[in-house]
Amino acid sequence: MDKRKEKSQKLILETFMTLLKKKDFDKISMNDIAQLANINRGTIYLNFMDKYDILNHVIDHTLSEAIEKCETYKLTPENNQFILQEILYEIDKQYEALKILIVKSDLNLLKKLLSDKVLNNLTRLNNEITAQFLSSAIVGVIIWWIEQSKPCSINELAEELTALLEPYMDNL
Repeated sequence: MDKRKEKSQKLILETFMTLLKKKDFDKISMNDIAQLANINRGTIYLNFMDKYDILNHVIDHTLSEAIEKCETYKLTPENNQFILQEILYEIDKQYEALKILIVKSDLNLLKKLLSDKVLNNLTRLNNEITAQFLSSAIVGVIIWWIEQSKPCSINELAEELTALLEPYMDNL
């Protein structure tokens, strides 16, 4: 990607997050983003289809380290709790941004986008129902943990998730 496009995308994503701190997702317009970023609306559309695309990119950027950990490691009974902890530590690094996304964006849309990202990292083994269940459960627990301002430690959360996910480890 060329440097100008990369710089424009970064500016748009940062501006979007700044607006999200002040306004709900539904109230943000492409015009708001353009005005605050001091760019032309056309620049936004050269980089993103719409504000939903921007939201998706913000989630990708925010969770990139956690997603990378998911893709790097294969859970096994011997290391699943450790890997879950590592993923949760990466999510915790982005706690403030995720809290804003959860509070200010369309929660159903956010859950769907996050579930899709989890689904992409699941081994399906020809069982779509199990994959849907696991992605919804994992995303639901993580969103609960963030919404409730981390009511338990990462270690406790990883331990509990490990116990709950153990029967499904072949699908992860």
